[in-house]
Amino acid sequence: MTRLASILCLFFLTLFCGSATDELSAGIRFIKTYQPKFDVSLISDARIAAEVKLALKARAEFPWAKATPWEIYANDVLPYAVVNEARDEWRQLFYDKFAPLVKNCKSGTEATLFIARHIQPLIKVKYSTSRRIPHQGVAESLKLGKVSCTGQSILLIAALRSVGIPARMVGLLTWAHVLGNHNWVEAWCDGEWKMIEYNEQDFNTPWVMSSISMLNPHNPQNHIIATTWKPDASNDKFPLIWEALYNPITKQIYIAPEKLTINGTNVTPRYIKLASDWVKAQPNYIPGSKIMLRVEAKSFAKKNNAIAHPVTLKSSSGKILASGTSPGPQDDMREFLEFTLPESEKSAILEISLPNGSTITRHISHSNTPAQVIYIHL
Repeated sequence: MTRLASILCLFFLTLFCGSATDELSAGIRFIKTYQPKFDVSLISDARIAAEVKLALKARAEFPWAKATPWEIYANDVLPYAVVNEARDEWRQLFYDKFAPLVKNCKSGTEATLFIARHIQPLIKVKYSTSRRIPHQGVAESLKLGKVSCTGQSILLIAALRSVGIPARMVGLLTWAHVLGNHNWVEAWCDGEWKMIEYNEQDFNTPWVMSSISMLNPHNPQNHIIATTWKPDASNDKFPLIWEALYNPITKQIYIAPEKLTINGTNVTPRYIKLASDWVKAQPNYIPGSKIMLRVEAKSFAKKNNAIAHPVTLKSSSGKILASGTSPGPQDDMREFLEFTLPESEKSAILEISLPNGSTITRHISHSNTPAQVIYIHL
């Protein structure tokens, strides 16, 4: 090797080592600066350094990680936790499991979809309402083999972060059409955030997109929030639904300020547009007003008191516009019979057929709300 070649080799080696050292220092400083207050005495400096080193190892190994801007990589790959789950050490475990499986993937999109599609059979953890708590840590979820949607999201985020894919949890306090919530995952894939879920085959889960399309963006309870390690200018907080309480007088879900411990960023406008575009792209899309119907018994002795009845949507002239059967007691409590009142019709009639041969009718017209939720009690 010539003297010039030796000098150049030493220069680039020094440059590389210096760059790696700078990222390690910057990463440790970032995590310590913005970690939740309750973690300060819980997570050691050695643990933080080890987490950042593993994250930087993935950054050096995978092309999508190298291409990710540092501010996104620091915020959504380096963190050792997602919300306020148990602070388990999952990064090496998941790297060992998933890195060999995505080593030949050509892009972050390809790697993300591979992990989402295969994570459930690989780690043998399924959705279950009998999980201990919604926000289980990785270790408990792996041991029990059952989780909530929040637990699923924590597992998927851990798997993605372990191979250098930025990932964060997204959720809302409650849907507009039914009292209930959901948490899912966003992955930074090749330059943009994409909605993905545990054990799903593709981005943009259909039932979630449908539910988002009915949200009222002017209602704070319907805002969609993503987790962030570093707070943004809005200083939003992620809605930890497991910490929430329900006020039966105002019929509002709320979280005490002291329980709002995880930073969030409001992504509602992007999701409203995404869901709107998704709805319009469906093969059966009809411009108009969405109608959501449940027929229920007046007795509330059962948790799910829905009754399955044939329902017909008719124009004011008697033309049948749509027909179907309302959800029954065996269906999910979030399920509704959905119709669209076409823009071409000013009003219509809902006709519910009863077992005795009689019918109940309800006149409907367009409204300014994303969806009209109608309950008929018999």
